[in-house]
Amino acid sequence: MGLHTVLVACGLLLGVCLPSPANATPVHLLIDADYTISAKAAQAIELGLRTALEEENFRLGGQQVEIVPMDHRANVKRSLRTYGHYKKSDRALAIIGGLHSPPYLAHKDYLNENGILTLLPWSAAGPITRASAGHENWIFRLSVDDRQTGEFFMQKMEQSNQCARIALVLLDTGWGQANFISLTKALSVRDRSPTVATFFPSGISETAAALLAEEVGATSPDCAVLLSNWNDGATVVNALHKEQPNLRIFSHWGIMGGDFADAVPDQTRRDMQLTVLQTCGLRQEMAANPILKSALHRAAPSAQSLADLAAPTGFVHGYDLGLVLIAAARQAQSQPQWDRQSIESMRLELRKALLALDTPVDGILQRYAPPFTPNTADNADGHEALRIEHLCLARFRQDGRLEHAH
Repeated sequence: MGLHTVLVACGLLLGVCLPSPANATPVHLLIDADYTISAKAAQAIELGLRTALEEENFRLGGQQVEIVPMDHRANVKRSLRTYGHYKKSDRALAIIGGLHSPPYLAHKDYLNENGILTLLPWSAAGPITRASAGHENWIFRLSVDDRQTGEFFMQKMEQSNQCARIALVLLDTGWGQANFISLTKALSVRDRSPTVATFFPSGISETAAALLAEEVGATSPDCAVLLSNWNDGATVVNALHKEQPNLRIFSHWGIMGGDFADAVPDQTRRDMQLTVLQTCGLRQEMAANPILKSALHRAAPSAQSLADLAAPTGFVHGYDLGLVLIAAARQAQSQPQWDRQSIESMRLELRKALLALDTPVDGILQRYAPPFTPNTADNADGHEALRIEHLCLARFRQDGRLEHAH
């Protein structure tokens, strides 16, 4: 085949041989997550996002897009490096967050002051999406909002009729402190207070966990709310089981970021009737949700259920957030400022579209119509895509996988 024939063939294929400018310089989505300690959560978020983008041939608003993992290793200073990279980049369109809340709690004002578009599919601490006075809000969340979880846990405990005395066992971070406020508020409106509220450090030793368990056990609680990462949570639960084996545990979902079920024996989980906070993806699966079924098949053709994925919550939220992002970019594309000559203009147009999406988005957890609205004094939840009705509890099966808790 001669050179002329090759060029004609390329022309007939509408540029397959010669990539378009958009193909040559794709925009980036930076995943700012812990790919080291809580790798399963980070990988699940990435898998959900990739599965959604695959439906659009990895394009956002006509632009080719690449996902760029940025491992912060659960270190807020490393997250700050990611934000600095974003500021300098002429390709970074948005940051997708990971499991942890502290990077966004610590740097919330910095993100908003610098117009760093941040989308959170897991981090749950309530203050993250409430901008400080005088700041624009560039942080959006499709996940649990801990301003709602305290009330949710109390409702579930009341329904159980087994929780007259409640202990709070919380990781000593900004996330734990924020949840302490939410939980004690939910107790106080019921004219109640915790039997004990104890905070434990990251990297707690077995000896320190045993002392913590003694402190908790001395107050004779019936139930406890646990808030922890997976490895410290396993250490604390095993210690609590030795001290008070029938203490019923209601856990926040931070324990799902790693190998918690391998580190806590099935008998311990059953003795303590351990349930874990989730959004309602598992309930949607029980209802034979066709969007979930299709997404799961594309992401992992051999998977029979969400339980076959590590950290399934990350997958569900990453996928739904990806669908919202696609719809917002499609709407932003109609604006003249959606122009690769200025990544700043593209970020601004994408934020505007997220706040005024004019078409519903059918996701796994719900129809988002719209997912977000502007924050105002009367609308503090505007940057939250989910509400308390989207929260559920799950329990561990014997094999360590999750199932919906009725």
